[in-house]
Amino acid sequence: MFTLKVENTRGAVIELTNNEENYQVTDISGLNPPNANINTSNYANGDGSSFNSSRIPNREVVITVYINGDIQKNRLTLYKFFRNKEWCKIYYKDDYRDVFVEGYVQTLEVTPFVQKQVAQISILCPDPYLKDVEMIVQSISKIIKRFTFPFSINIDEPIPISSFDPEKVTNVINDSESKTGLIINVKFMGTVNKLEIRNVDNGENFIVDYEFHKNDKLVINCNRGSKSIILTRDAVKYNLIPYVRSGSIFFQLGIGDNNFSFLADDGVDDIFVDIQPNYRKIYLGV
Repeated sequence: MFTLKVENTRGAVIELTNNEENYQVTDISGLNPPNANINTSNYANGDGSSFNSSRIPNREVVITVYINGDIQKNRLTLYKFFRNKEWCKIYYKDDYRDVFVEGYVQTLEVTPFVQKQVAQISILCPDPYLKDVEMIVQSISKIIKRFTFPFSINIDEPIPISSFDPEKVTNVINDSESKTGLIINVKFMGTVNKLEIRNVDNGENFIVDYEFHKNDKLVINCNRGSKSIILTRDAVKYNLIPYVRSGSIFFQLGIGDNNFSFLADDGVDDIFVDIQPNYRKIYLGV
């Protein structure tokens, strides 16, 4: 069993499954892993070719649905959710995966003058990956929590609430089917004049030369097509792209282990920073 829901630009959601008095989904194509484009160059004087590059093109999802009940009313409802050229989000859930994909409506074709009306909806998805609904949040703070329940404190044996590890490296595990971007949320508990986040595995770093104040919040979006770095201070947002040091890399999570660390003011003020990577698992198909 599966469920299929669609969200439109206004945030309204329609469920096309478990709703047979109005709609009956008979087919969904485009949820399998899409075909890859492989670019090669032929050898001039030999057999075969050499590999140049590969990419996954756009995903096209086509939904076929019978219109039941008050046919004219339900057909017009589909028009509201699938307006040509407009954005929509498709939610798909089965026993193993709960995912979504975003796209733009190409066509909505209906056969209005037959007894059993059928609608066929084509949606083009520029980002071909299916994304997990659940957002994974981790912390790479160097403050290690030590206080847990239940507890017992002897008068001569105090228990630390937390400790500080200046060499701490945090492993962010990407259990996806491909590389994925991430969003890094940073909270500042004191003044920091420079922030450097490092990928320990490959040596990539991201450095921001800026004077951060207590209660500042920084959001670094590393997702392809949405890259940005936004500071929120006293409810006002600022674009900090001009303060990103040349050579900085917007991180991508490779499949498996990704080890991160950071330095605030070259490690002097690490205690004033809490960093939380947020990311979703992505899949090629369901």
